[in-house]
Amino acid sequence: MPDPSFSTWTIVFLIAAVQGAFVAFVLLVRKRGWRPANRLLAALLLLFSFTLFEYVLYWTGYIYSFMHLANLSAQFPFLFGPLVYLYLRTIYEQRALSRRDVWHLLPFCIATMLYLPWLTLDAAAKQAITLGQTGFPISRDVLRLLVWTRVAHLAAYAVWNGWYLQQQPGVGKTARWARLINGFYLGFLLAYTAYFVLVRFPFFSLAWDYHISATMTAFIYMIAYAGYVQPAVFDGFDFTEPGAPVKYKNSSLTEEAGRSLLKKLTDLMAQEQLYRNPELNLDGLASSLEASKHHVSQIINEQIGLSFFEYINQLRIEDAKRLLAETSRSDLHVIEVAYAVGFNNKVSFNNAFKRLTGMTPTAFRKSHARTDDSATGQPGAVETQ
Repeated sequence: MPDPSFSTWTIVFLIAAVQGAFVAFVLLVRKRGWRPANRLLAALLLLFSFTLFEYVLYWTGYIYSFMHLANLSAQFPFLFGPLVYLYLRTIYEQRALSRRDVWHLLPFCIATMLYLPWLTLDAAAKQAITLGQTGFPISRDVLRLLVWTRVAHLAAYAVWNGWYLQQQPGVGKTARWARLINGFYLGFLLAYTAYFVLVRFPFFSLAWDYHISATMTAFIYMIAYAGYVQPAVFDGFDFTEPGAPVKYKNSSLTEEAGRSLLKKLTDLMAQEQLYRNPELNLDGLASSLEASKHHVSQIINEQIGLSFFEYINQLRIEDAKRLLAETSRSDLHVIEVAYAVGFNNKVSFNNAFKRLTGMTPTAFRKSHARTDDSATGQPGAVETQ
């Protein structure tokens, strides 16, 4: 067994692992904000931190003193993609996890079952295998299958998460943060895949394994820094902001100017229906109002009692209710209504509509609108959600 020792890189990675675990702890115990989002982000940080810690044990040689931890993180990549997706969905749709979301864990559970011959060994047997004294208890074919399935799984969620973000409204800080999270996830995917590709070549160096840890370290510090400079990150992007008056106590916006800006905002939305633009963000709205985005945000938070995102969605849903009540399915399908009022996809529209009205768009139409069968005397077709 090699003598345990630390290098500069292993010290950096160990510090990152400890700090990642600390940030995860802060997110877990934090009571303010949208806690479901914080828990998902904390879980992702904990997985990265533990993986880093295990890698450090290998590189320093201390793994021989903690053989029960060896390869425990091997199947964690099956969890990274689902956690990123569920986190993105939570901050956009503001809904907690459901039982159906357990299906995202199925690949991880199957991979763990295939890995049980190693996981169930005692420390002495694992040490003998690690030192090359005995063979690995899982066949090469199964190990190769697990490796490339992990890569494919990571890539599939990268594509899915990118597609999901394309369907969401481009709303200021939320959109920028979501793209940043997914960007770092893509970086990890590339580093992870590159390792298993390059390891097949004779010029490969084991030191290149560090670049996987470097991406996890960057991910951890990115989240920690973002939470420091942008508190909404640690608030789970819960923008109800009941403390808005305190937030704007030093604002230069006078009461009279505030009333004027609110009227201008209300008139602009009623006349030009800017909310129908799926790319509308706070900067664009402020530009249309010829006001600072800080003042526009203040008016929406203080006078209307909503975040920018909630305000725009509320206007869209009110417009959608009018269209659904005035039209039948043959006039406008639900997806056409969704696009007409500014949503990029049916899922986000249905979720927002149900959250604000308590019913689906189709149910609302059936209870409020003239229907195809009432207009034609024929049974109407069922409109799927």
